[in-house]
Amino acid sequence: MLKLTGSEKLMYDVIAALENGGVPVVYKGAMITKLILNENHFDDFARETQDIDASWAGASNPPMEQLADMLNRAVAKLELAAIVKRAYGGQKSAGFIIVDAGGNEKLSIDIDMRRAIDSCTYQYGNVTFMGATPGNVIADKISAISTDKVFRRAKDLIDLYALAHCVTIKTADIRAIWERESRAIESFDAFRNRLDDLKHAYKMLRRLTAKPDFDKLYGYLTHFLAPFIEAREADLVWSSGLGDWADDKARNNPTAKNARQPDFIGHLHGLKAKADKENTNNHQPPKQHDKSDTEH
Repeated sequence: MLKLTGSEKLMYDVIAALENGGVPVVYKGAMITKLILNENHFDDFARETQDIDASWAGASNPPMEQLADMLNRAVAKLELAAIVKRAYGGQKSAGFIIVDAGGNEKLSIDIDMRRAIDSCTYQYGNVTFMGATPGNVIADKISAISTDKVFRRAKDLIDLYALAHCVTIKTADIRAIWERESRAIESFDAFRNRLDDLKHAYKMLRRLTAKPDFDKLYGYLTHFLAPFIEAREADLVWSSGLGDWADDKARNNPTAKNARQPDFIGHLHGLKAKADKENTNNHQPPKQHDKSDTEH
């Protein structure tokens, strides 16, 4: 049974209201992670959250006013209202605060309007809705840990630690997700070389029950992340039961051990070059007759 705080139950009620109201989003973040762990019977510890994260899945992006109206019509049945906190644009997601009839803030919702993500069906109570696949959740967290973002997203350390204990993961699947989403994976320098800062960021995490010891967590994640840190070429599969990697092709076909493997290093370089090119294009000087393009 899913163990929820009062605020988390309210968040799932809001998700159900948005689904019943026809708001086309794919959920991600802590609320989906919690469902994945529950489905895999992992309850060694729990991390509370006060945010709903989602990606827009509609055919086109509506104006901010229309998006706010869609949310308000959906949550009105819960006697709640959605107030715009941040308009979307460029790299910014659409941000909303959900308040009760007295104007008290209950939770927040962030909707990424830039891209759709791999999704599958989840269920809470009698309501089914679309959420990020376990692979997409894991790919996002590994991507964040590869950068300096890990210090402000230390929650990804504990989420990835939990997911790696109960989900089968293939390096080929993670690479495919990064390629589809044009993610450039960085060097993991902060994770590998700034241990004291990482330990401090982890220590500052709040709203955790049965928080794992940092050294135990770090050792486990170092082993789990090794194929990505070292940019290994082989297609590997992670066994959550054994806590170890194995050759995926050799597991299914012993004669494949000598087969040529994808060039993972070249793949990462290609992603970085693609991201750099897109970044350069996004910062080209605007045409003189259209000054509105200067805002990002």
